[in-house]
Amino acid sequence: MFTVSKENFDILVKQKEKQIEFGKKFQKRVKRIELEDRVVLYVKDLKKWILTATIDSKIKNIIKSNWIDDTLDYRYKVDLSINSILDENNGIDASYIAPSLEYLKKWLPEHWELGLSDSMHILSARDFNLIESEINKIT
Repeated sequence: MFTVSKENFDILVKQKEKQIEFGKKFQKRVKRIELEDRVVLYVKDLKKWILTATIDSKIKNIIKSNWIDDTLDYRYKVDLSINSILDENNGIDASYIAPSLEYLKKWLPEHWELGLSDSMHILSARDFNLIESEINKIT
């Protein structure tokens, strides 16, 4: 799962080639990304899951980032092929299902948002399938 700001989500959607970027902090996790991996995108400002996608490229180094974030040193990117995308109004409200995710079980249910603050998360198949099925119900 990738977590992005609303501004970076808007940039992603407008790009001809859909790419997501990561900072140096996530170097070890980024190396685990493989072609055909499935991902879900969480927009933290909206507190909603908005899209599912498939990884279409190997990791690439970034020369100049297209994203907005002065606090993160973007170093890596991957290409995505969007499978399902919802508009902001129809996005999956995370407050309904986030507390039930295995990934967030170490967080108190009322503080689930803290568990999604980083930009990259490795979810169990159960968690991914739950979120994807909710997105697919609407598309």
